Amino acid sequence: MNIEKLFEIRSMRRVYKLTSIVTLFAVAIPALIFTIPFAVFGNNYVRVFVIAIVPATLIPLLITPPLAFIVLNLFRVQTMTIDKVDHYVRFDTLTGVLTRAYLLGKTREALPAGGAFLMIDADHFKSINDTHGHDIGDEALKRIAEVLRKAFSTEALVGRLGGEEFGVFLPGADAAQTNNSADRLCRLMREEGKIIAGKMLNLTVSIGCALHQGHRSLEETIKLADTALYHAKHNGRNRYCIADSHA
Repeated sequence: MNIEKLFEIRSMRRVYKLTSIVTLFAVAIPALIFTIPFAVFGNNYVRVFVIAIVPATLIPLLITPPLAFIVLNLFRVQTMTIDKVDHYVRFDTLTGVLTRAYLLGKTREALPAGGAFLMIDADHFKSINDTHGHDIGDEALKRIAEVLRKAFSTEALVGRLGGEEFGVFLPGADAAQTNNSADRLCRLMREEGKIIAGKMLNLTVSIGCALHQGHRSLEETIKLADTALYHAKHNGRNRYCIADSHA
């Protein structure tokens, strides 16, 4: 067993289980130490054995459980804290998609296999906040995240870049797959963005797409997607545009 996994304790049940195991070893070891000479020397050792075996087993039996429980419970708290921090680093607290930093990090790892980067921006989002308030705006962002998860395969990396802007990387996607994915997202968003939290919002998105080429950096590909997004918004919003083709 990996030593790191051994100390990843996430439940009180595991704390109790490990406390019992540690206590068993703590009692068994001194018991064996005194039992082995008794087995060798027999009756000549019986008086020493009787005098020694009681404190040798009783002391660890009294001391080990509370100490083991405290230490193992601290490991549990540490594991839970690490899990919370890890979740906070990976996932956006409002929408549940990947954070910007984690999205870009995972995208960078997937770049050697090629793919496409999509920048998605909510149309007229400021007017939603101004008209209906930030609570409804938050619900709108959650809906976009839900639609993004529904529109793309499980291999897609979906994250929030900031504000009302999201990013998606489609590993290994070619031009046709990118076109189909962006078109499907636009249609799905039109359908599921009509009514949000009881409000008629008719929320749509604009999308900028860029195929990654091996000679480019991730930043260059994202910049192309951002330029394509600008064209999509400039040409009326509620549509997508693929870099270098403006289609």
